[in-house]
Amino acid sequence: MERRNFLKTLLAVPAIGMMPTLSFANTGEEVVGLEKIVTIIQNDKRLNKKVDAADIQIAIESARRMNEILIEAIIQTGVANDGTITTRDTRELNDYINKNFKDEWIELHGDDEADGEDTGFHKVRGNGARTKLFGKNAINKVADNIYHLGFETHRKNRLLNEDGNKNASFAKIAEWLDALLREDLVAGRLANPDVEEVVGTTGTGLDMGIKIIYNDVGLNKKISLGDIREGARSVQGMNELLLEAISATNAAEGGSFTKQDMRNVNQYLVANHADEWAELHGDDEKDEETGFHKVQSDGAKTRILGKNAINTVCDGIHHLG
Repeated sequence: MERRNFLKTLLAVPAIGMMPTLSFANTGEEVVGLEKIVTIIQNDKRLNKKVDAADIQIAIESARRMNEILIEAIIQTGVANDGTITTRDTRELNDYINKNFKDEWIELHGDDEADGEDTGFHKVRGNGARTKLFGKNAINKVADNIYHLGFETHRKNRLLNEDGNKNASFAKIAEWLDALLREDLVAGRLANPDVEEVVGTTGTGLDMGIKIIYNDVGLNKKISLGDIREGARSVQGMNELLLEAISATNAAEGGSFTKQDMRNVNQYLVANHADEWAELHGDDEKDEETGFHKVQSDGAKTRILGKNAINTVCDGIHHLG
């Protein structure tokens, strides 16, 4: 679906003093969570005393548009299909928004310009709001940090703000988003049935590698859901080729594998699938990881056979090709 067409299915319904919603024209479902930010802007008494109505409206329009983009990102990436927003999900949302809406997001978020003129959402940020959310200032801390999701970051665990300074962690943003969107997540309003996770289909122990990739605590903290999916998809592809090689070389006939069996498997894979295997296995090239290397040496903690399951065991097996 084209992004612009997707957004046309969203209808923003403003209402002073009420809980605005985002309605999906095609289903009638309403996404209410992020609009709490708009309601807070509308009803924070001190903010509305210190900021004129026109600037309040600019900030509301900016927040609502960022909410639309964020909801699109959640649905299009399928990060909410499991009913939660986690650290790996906020990393994926950051990638999606920065890739598709970078320039627009920068304008919508706004900044405190050198000439003293605030722009975008910054029309209300740092201008007197006192409403609390999750024990923090709702506008200056929670909303502002959530709205840093569109900025590119080179930090391992934190987002950067509009000035390139480090801000809230991906984990904290996940915590806040999950809480704000809890009603919508439970109701399934943000789910995307067209996005399916990778599942091992070989019916063998090799499928364990895919489960480990998805469930490894370290990976789920350090990399995006998109990278996890790519790593799992690559492992699935190599597993299928590996079973083909085992069958073609009769390597499993003796009930266990010998060194010679592995040599035969290696020779078969190189002779028949060298290019495909190289692409699936991937590499770390010019700071750009590909294939299985999307998850290799990226923080995995799970151990099997006394070794790191991803970085040593899985990586070692998948050098067979």
